[in-house]
Amino acid sequence: MGNLAAGAIVEAMPAPDSKTASRPRGRPRQGAAPGHADDTPAESPAVGTLARGLAVLRCFRAEDRVIGTQEIARRTELPKATVSRLAATLAELGYLRFVPEVGKYALSSQVLTLGYAALGRTGLGEFARPFIEELISTGDCAVAISIRDDLDMMFVELARRPSAILLNLTVGARIPMLWSAPGRAYLAGIEEGERERLLERLAAREGAGWPQAKKTVEEAIERARRQGFADAIGSWRPEHNAIGTVLRDPTTGEIYTLSLGGLASGLPRERLMAEFAPRLLAAAETINSRLSGLV
Repeated sequence: MGNLAAGAIVEAMPAPDSKTASRPRGRPRQGAAPGHADDTPAESPAVGTLARGLAVLRCFRAEDRVIGTQEIARRTELPKATVSRLAATLAELGYLRFVPEVGKYALSSQVLTLGYAALGRTGLGEFARPFIEELISTGDCAVAISIRDDLDMMFVELARRPSAILLNLTVGARIPMLWSAPGRAYLAGIEEGERERLLERLAAREGAGWPQAKKTVEEAIERARRQGFADAIGSWRPEHNAIGTVLRDPTTGEIYTLSLGGLASGLPRERLMAEFAPRLLAAAETINSRLSGLV
């Protein structure tokens, strides 16, 4: 199995009230994307340049081998001239690699140095690996650890049996926050004020379909609080069912999710709830207990 995300601690699904659990002033909200209205306002031109540079790096997706400045500009909504300048600088610093044969850019392995610094912080991988392997050993399922990436969730670890098919997803792939079990677990686990800000941005993404989507996700959040885990039964893809629960980094408070899912034909709702949900929660609780002893 590959490396896991930074260490995390399981937290009860009900979110603390924003009036009694206010966030320290000046602390950036987890997963906020550079350039969006819910970010800390830029205080200088240097901050704005940094935010735009990070936006360029974040626009790369797991399935991208190389992408050009025109596509980067489209994804980041930055002027193409700005993208060209930032991409050239990032390539010079080693975070992007220019491929002259096609005139496009690829992420460099230098980016991994930042991720590995976080991955080794608390040893989550060491604690979680046996439990994840046990979870996938008794069913055609996949188990993932995910983090928020703007309005999506990103797999930072994905383990599955060879016979389990998970829509050809890999580490680094993004899935929609509203419609996936990891995303719904995340929304149920954050404080109310942050969730409201996220839902406002998600409403803009959904457009005319938002009223029905809002009703669906609010019901999913309520179930997550009641059950201790979120579910997504055919909501992301009709053929896919999944459940997920919240993990929290004991040092920084950042939220991660632990989820289990697979094809609905092998993982109907009844089996997920009766067989896998108790095991997923037990694994998360044990991981949390071991991690909390390190703080």
